[in-house]
Amino acid sequence: MDTIHLLVLSPKPRLYGEVKSLLSSGQGFQIHHLSSLQDTIPSEISDEFPIILVDLDSLETNHDHLLSLLKNTFPGLSLIGITSQEKTQYQPNSEIFLVEQNSLATPLFPAFLRIVHGQKKLIDNYSRVQSSLNQRISELELIRKASLSLTMNLALDAVLEAILDGAMEIVSADDTHVFLYEHGVLTFASALFGGQQQSKAFMDPRPEGITYQVARTGKKIVVNDTTKEPLFDDRPWEGSITSLPLKIGQKILGVMNVALKRAHDFSEQEIQVLEFLADQAAIAIQNAKLYEQAQQEIAERKKAEKAIKHLANHDALTGLPNRRLFNERIQLEIARSERSKQKFCVMLFDLDQLKAVNDSYGHDIGDLLLQAVSQRLLALLRKSDTVARMGGDEFLLILPEMNHTEDAIQTAERILVALNTPFLLEGYQVNISTSIGITFFPDDGREMNQLLKKADISMYQSKQKGGNVYHIYTD
Repeated sequence: MDTIHLLVLSPKPRLYGEVKSLLSSGQGFQIHHLSSLQDTIPSEISDEFPIILVDLDSLETNHDHLLSLLKNTFPGLSLIGITSQEKTQYQPNSEIFLVEQNSLATPLFPAFLRIVHGQKKLIDNYSRVQSSLNQRISELELIRKASLSLTMNLALDAVLEAILDGAMEIVSADDTHVFLYEHGVLTFASALFGGQQQSKAFMDPRPEGITYQVARTGKKIVVNDTTKEPLFDDRPWEGSITSLPLKIGQKILGVMNVALKRAHDFSEQEIQVLEFLADQAAIAIQNAKLYEQAQQEIAERKKAEKAIKHLANHDALTGLPNRRLFNERIQLEIARSERSKQKFCVMLFDLDQLKAVNDSYGHDIGDLLLQAVSQRLLALLRKSDTVARMGGDEFLLILPEMNHTEDAIQTAERILVALNTPFLLEGYQVNISTSIGITFFPDDGREMNQLLKKADISMYQSKQKGGNVYHIYTD
């Protein structure tokens, strides 16, 4: 049977003596006495569920005020007011039981005290359970929020921030760190201290320190007081820390440190919640890495596809559109010009002396010459124009909106001058000329093959004139 401690608060020793005689120690009661609240409080009153019997008739003070003083002095205790007057006279606060003094001698009084004591125990147990339940609900809500953040984010930075925020809230930590572990080496990933996410670690992990030990063994380390932990002998500091592995199966992905700037006894429940968060964090980090890897592979594949598509549509040596892309563009220009009722021009030309350049200086210089020719053509043409290399030394041009023959002639003359200007290639001065054949849509044809055939005829006629000239197709 539990011993029930009773404190009789009365300036009259008679009431204390009466209660003591009524409740012998053999009945499981321990009686204490105070004449006033100014007296020294017995040390035994630290008992978990004591009861105070208050002499309401003899204590000269307002009863509501007295009740407030008692509640402040003895928080959480059961109060019983003893009075010889009508209970209704006092209209006391509901937190005090009222008992008439003449009822103390009844056989039911000890049972009443035990009921009060038991009721108080039940209330306090309920409060503790409710407090524990509320704490558990709060922790589960933190886990839910952290898990939601982790599953919603695939970017590694966002995942790390969610991990750190969750760990900080669970134990009201001062700082948290995440280090990633790969090939036996820890690298800083993210940190949270001073209320903000940090771009560098508060301290670098020591080769024989707590973080590396957790990374190597895959087992958590809990230090409630760093001043008593040999792991910190070479780097002393006051505080507490929990270091947890972030792992999937036996694979260690990293380590999470949760630290406080004071000694702290990490509870089993705190550790369980942190371990659950660490498990979620490991999965999220793995997913983030896989997502990052997938994104990189997608980017590389797109880059390769783009390069392949470019190679399929462009000349490998000069980078100009090839015959395939030229065909697409001239078909688009035919359709556009038919809608707008405008003319466009097609020019075909080749380099008159390319064979001689290859024979005299080698094919490497010949290739440089073709690249230099391409750059000069691009520099003097409009953005809307298309210059394509058909292969060898042959080039084709599409010049939209050439409604006046004079405009095409001016362009042809600029090309002749540009290509007739000497090229300086690898120390060699190379001189060439070109022969240009010119046709117009729709005057010389409404189909691509017609236009190209007549442009070829015109270019041949230019060569017949000795080269370095243009010729406009005529029937």
